[in-house]
Amino acid sequence: MTSWNFIEKNSVVEFEKNNKDLRIDGKNKQLFGKGARSIINSAFLIALMKYCYDDKLCHPGIIILDTPLTTFKEKDKVAKEKDESVGKNIKMAVYEQLATFAKEFQIIIFENEEPAEELKSNINYIHFSGNSNVYRSGFIPQ
Repeated sequence: MTSWNFIEKNSVVEFEKNNKDLRIDGKNKQLFGKGARSIINSAFLIALMKYCYDDKLCHPGIIILDTPLTTFKEKDKVAKEKDESVGKNIKMAVYEQLATFAKEFQIIIFENEEPAEELKSNINYIHFSGNSNVYRSGFIPQ
């Protein structure tokens, strides 16, 4: 999450055994907004996959994320609290880091917003048009 600019380098991320969920800087995940929870959940799944891969544990090597960035809002520059408002720099950082995993893992992201043009050449980007007459209409071809 630090490489995504979501938390500070000195932030403490812990697994809370009582509620079996994450806590960041002493704040339980359920107290974050839905946008922040989405990025936390995505980061956890990716970290778990990487942990399994690094320690040669069983994992299929694929993750599917359904709109993990859609609920994020632009963060005010002077805001000090982490909440569901996440700036566009975080969205860019997420895509940039996930592009580096392309050789080891497969991460499929269904997202309503397109990634930046400069990132499209580093990922296998497929646009679903919603119209069968224009490129590919949806995930399941007709």
